[in-house]
Amino acid sequence: MGKQEIRQFITDQLNQLEHREQKEQQIYDHLFALPEWKNAQSIAITLSFRNECATEPIILKAWQLGKQVVIPKVIQQDMRFFEYLPTSPLIETKMGIREPDDQAKEQSLSSVDLCLVPGRAFTRQGYRVGWGGGFYDRVLADYHGHTVAIAFNRQLVPAFEVETFDQPVQRIVTESGVVVCQ
Repeated sequence: MGKQEIRQFITDQLNQLEHREQKEQQIYDHLFALPEWKNAQSIAITLSFRNECATEPIILKAWQLGKQVVIPKVIQQDMRFFEYLPTSPLIETKMGIREPDDQAKEQSLSSVDLCLVPGRAFTRQGYRVGWGGGFYDRVLADYHGHTVAIAFNRQLVPAFEVETFDQPVQRIVTESGVVVCQ
C-alpha cells in the first residue's frame, strides 16, 4: 500500500472505531505514566484534527501540572511553534486545522522537552505517515528532546516505504500500552 492508500485506510478504520472515549482514556493513562511526560516541563502538541485521538485532555492536564504548552503553525513551508495558553486565540486554516493567531509568542522547538508527534499510521519502528507535507520530518531532524506519538491500535501498520527524510518517534502510546521504537 502506498502512503495515500494508507491514509485512506486509516481514516476508514478510525471512522469505524468503537468505544472511542474509553480507548482515548487508556491512551491518556499510559501517556501520563511515562517518565518522558512526568519529567517534561514543556510539551509540543497539535490540536487534534478530524478523527485523531483528542488532544484537548492532554493539554488540560499539562496546564494543570504547570507545564508549558506549545502548538505548531505552518508559515509558508516551515512549521514553527508558539506558546499556547488557556486564553490564546486560535484561527482555523482552510484545511480546518486550528493554529495560533499572529499575536502568539514563538518558542523554539529545541527548548521543548517532549514533542507529541501526530500521524495517521505508524510502524512499530516509529516511522509514521502524516498528512503528506513533511513538516514534522523537517523539524524533528534537528530536535533532540523526547518524541512520543499517541495513536489507536488500528493506526499501527506492519510496514510502508520509509524514505530517507522520515524521522521515527521514540515511543508510540496506544490503548494497549507503550511501543518502544527502534
